[in-house]
Amino acid sequence: MGKKIKILLTTTIVALTFTATAQWEGPKYGEDSVSCITKISLYRESYRQKNYKEAYPNWKWVLDNCPMSSKNVFLNGPLILDNLIKNEKDSALKATYIQNIFDMYELYIKCYPSEESYALGHTAVNLMRYKAYEWENAYETFNKAFDLGGKNMPPQVLDVFFITAERYMNNKGLTSEVMIDAYDKITEVLDEKLDESEIAFEKSMRKIYDLQEKLENELVSQDEYDVLYEDYSRDSARSANVFAMYQRVEKNMELRFSKYAKCEDLVAIYGKKIETNKDERILNQILKFFGKEKCIDNDVYRTAVEELHKIKPTARTAFAMANICFYIRNTYQDAINYCKEAIDLYEKESDKIRAYYIMAESHKHLGQYSAAREIAHNILKLNPNEANAYVLIGDLYYASAGVCSSLELPTAVYWASADKYSRAMNMTAAQDDEIKQKIYKEAQAKLSNVAKYFPKIETYFQLGLQKGQSYRVECWIGETTTVR
Repeated sequence: MGKKIKILLTTTIVALTFTATAQWEGPKYGEDSVSCITKISLYRESYRQKNYKEAYPNWKWVLDNCPMSSKNVFLNGPLILDNLIKNEKDSALKATYIQNIFDMYELYIKCYPSEESYALGHTAVNLMRYKAYEWENAYETFNKAFDLGGKNMPPQVLDVFFITAERYMNNKGLTSEVMIDAYDKITEVLDEKLDESEIAFEKSMRKIYDLQEKLENELVSQDEYDVLYEDYSRDSARSANVFAMYQRVEKNMELRFSKYAKCEDLVAIYGKKIETNKDERILNQILKFFGKEKCIDNDVYRTAVEELHKIKPTARTAFAMANICFYIRNTYQDAINYCKEAIDLYEKESDKIRAYYIMAESHKHLGQYSAAREIAHNILKLNPNEANAYVLIGDLYYASAGVCSSLELPTAVYWASADKYSRAMNMTAAQDDEIKQKIYKEAQAKLSNVAKYFPKIETYFQLGLQKGQSYRVECWIGETTTVR
């Protein structure tokens, strides 16, 4: 039998197994409950000790005889089998372990039919890992998994689906619409998982902020604080890890997708679609893809956003409208209004903060400095570690020299501005985070620039001021700074 025929038959057989969704029947602990419980105990002990070779025969017995005894049978299986495959020298045994993986996920569907999409997603990943020549089957399996509603897909499944779609497109000689379709399905899940994991992380960090505030206000003792802080830190580390995994997938997606979704390509593809079809799905795709590629200065995007905001206004459409008003139309009051709408609808702190920044910058462009500072303080209430908010306030003070020209010492506004830039630098100094390094460098450059405009010594000396002395900057600022 030729190699191509063998591959075709293998692909057909694997694909057919996914249509067999008959639910597992039988007692939870199988026909021999004593043996089942004993075998579970034995394999779990070996598993805990990371002795996967010793765990395998007992785990396999449980899988074959009482798979419904515990979901851990399916959750532990991949680690056991992956380890055996990695270390096995005998090709026949390795092939057996590989087949065990596919058999296990087929059985998973029978035991938990409502989680078929999850099992199919993992099956597709393992096809690409161990039977990469079945890329076509893997692609179809991924699509079936997502079409079933793959809301619980882990990061790896999302990542490998995109890689598989890329191979499918190249091998079939198809257009980039294959990648756009895959990206759409993946990001529908990814965006939700990012939101969930970020909200969980924000909540865990909020607990720490609140606990620190309670300690400062003597509402908890140091001993209580130490115990709770340890628990909260552990929770935040876990939630941060999950959030970081989905963020890595998002970053990978953006890097890969950018090759297939240049602005001009998106305008060409969706310009034709929107002429004949303005249904909600097409409009949402335009909002998603064009926004991620920062492709907003075109009629296709603007038309889609406006239409979608009329049909179904959401935080996302309101924020998109705010961006169009701010960056394209320079209608700043409209941008403020749309930001307010978005903030009322957003759940995540990070989303609210993004809208607040556009809102603050809009107030700044309108010369409404006090209102802009109030928005910056709202940002800091949401996240006290948001160093960029201090850069924003520094910018507002820097821009106030003309507004505050009637002050006794008008150039004192630059001292107040420098205070905010210094605060931002202190918050971001010596940190590895790329975003915080960028904030530090920006604040540093602005501090260096504003220092050129500090009052001359002879000027403030004539007013009876000395270096290091406190000085109150009035006008709309109303803050105390230091003479330098």
